[in-house]
Amino acid sequence: MSDIRSQAGRTEARMRTPQAEQAYNRRWLIGLLSGALGLGVLAAAWMFSVAGELPDPLASHWGRDGVDGYMSLAGHALIAVLVGGGSGALVAALSILARGQSPLVARLGVGFGLGFGVLMTGLSVGVVAGQIGLADASQAEISAPVIWAAAALAVLAVAAGVWLYRPGTYDRTQSPETSALDDAAADQGSAVSLAARELAADEQPLEVNVSMGRWKWLASLGTGAAVALSLVFIHPALALFGVPAAALLWVFCQGRVIIDPDGVRALAGGFWKLMPLTYGEIRAASVQDIKAMDFGGWGYRLNGGSVGFIMGSGPALVLEAGFAQRYVFSMPDAETAARACALVNVYRAGPRDESVTPSAAPRS
Repeated sequence: MSDIRSQAGRTEARMRTPQAEQAYNRRWLIGLLSGALGLGVLAAAWMFSVAGELPDPLASHWGRDGVDGYMSLAGHALIAVLVGGGSGALVAALSILARGQSPLVARLGVGFGLGFGVLMTGLSVGVVAGQIGLADASQAEISAPVIWAAAALAVLAVAAGVWLYRPGTYDRTQSPETSALDDAAADQGSAVSLAARELAADEQPLEVNVSMGRWKWLASLGTGAAVALSLVFIHPALALFGVPAAALLWVFCQGRVIIDPDGVRALAGGFWKLMPLTYGEIRAASVQDIKAMDFGGWGYRLNGGSVGFIMGSGPALVLEAGFAQRYVFSMPDAETAARACALVNVYRAGPRDESVTPSAAPRS
């Protein structure tokens, strides 16, 4: 019977249209994020409901000789939401976004994310539950019954996530607009190619600003906060490392792609040179629609045979170089990607016998 149900689930996943598949995974993303964070909020609410029975401050860390770290009730509640619910939600959500690499790994990741979130939230509750009725937190112990219950629920959450989440076929179809612009960039007689030859004749660089947009704030501040929360338990001063961590990520959330007579390169943050290529190294150039999680996420990515400066899913300049190596540069739109691709093709082809004057070359 289980084999029949499993086969039915796989058949249903294969039969979804691309639009239905997107809606299916969107519902899972929303459900996982809201569910995991909601569990953390419930745990925090319970902590405040028993505040009158707790010592102040609460024990937060145990060493070889017993309790050696303390924290306020608000701090414990924040950990339950951000570290407990938030960490599980993040793992599960990233697994769904990365489903294109392996549906099975995505299912396992969703299950692990759910289980990890439940276990970490349960640990937060267990730390507080073990201090109910104590006047002095120095004698506190983590509640064993709560931890065992959380472990059992975590196992059930893992099994439920793996069993219920069934991603279908990942849609990598290129949009008609992207395909048309890719053809135009390869056609030496197209308007975009003629404009590129004019730009190359004047040795004018093409500089394209790329950015994650508003998500760079969330990514940078979220990373800084996670680093700070992870280190504050060791020593409060170590939380300051969250600042350079956020600043470093900010650098890789935006930058410029430059194409000029010297080659192609990305400048993370506008100054950190990445992925420099000369035209002799480039075997082919194309305009493609990409999925960020195919490369492992956003920013400067190294993934198998690909290197990328990825600002999100969408149009990109894709260069083939070396031995089956792909260099991927995110572009703000497909038209800009076509301009960049056409200019690379012009430089790769080298000087032409006929000259292109501004009056002879139509503008794109």
